[in-house]
Amino acid sequence: MPDTETIDGPLESTPEHPRLGPGGPKFEARLRSLDAWDTEWIRPDRRFLQVLLLSEAINGLIGVVLLCIPLILVLTGIWTWPWLWLAILVPALLAASVVINMMLTPRRARAHGYVEREEDLLVRRGVIRHRVNAIPYGRLQYVEVSVGPIDRIFGLATVEIHTASSSTDSKIRGICADDAARLREDLSRRGDDRLAGL
Repeated sequence: MPDTETIDGPLESTPEHPRLGPGGPKFEARLRSLDAWDTEWIRPDRRFLQVLLLSEAINGLIGVVLLCIPLILVLTGIWTWPWLWLAILVPALLAASVVINMMLTPRRARAHGYVEREEDLLVRRGVIRHRVNAIPYGRLQYVEVSVGPIDRIFGLATVEIHTASSSTDSKIRGICADDAARLREDLSRRGDDRLAGL
């Protein structure tokens, strides 16, 4: 994977922190057509895909188990409603949607990315609802790093960027803790520099 140039120097994919590789040619062409900027995006850490898959599996399993409770109550004769076919259909539909979401998760993970430019930060996410935020450094109010329980297991973090307008707040998900700390410091410094220059 080629090095990605930032204004502070190259940010490389290292053996300790490998980044997600590109998707198929059609997928990458689709992403390029959706992006308004012709730039080299920094993709999330490879472990981000595992985090998304694990989160999807856990949430899906909890949902299916909860929706199976009426089925168990109907089969044991405790409840007479819902009908048996409905008690089977609802958890089956949820299980099918979880499987479909897990199949689409690699594409969603590869659609995440960010670029530090000279005057602003670009953050993208989503395939069906593709979104690219351009955040001028001068509008940054504060930057924080958050780590959820699953992220902590995989050594990843999320950088949350808060601006003067909540509609332009953004998150950079799935980066290693070292990159998150560096990014927080860099963005805070650039925001302070822009405010001091006003």
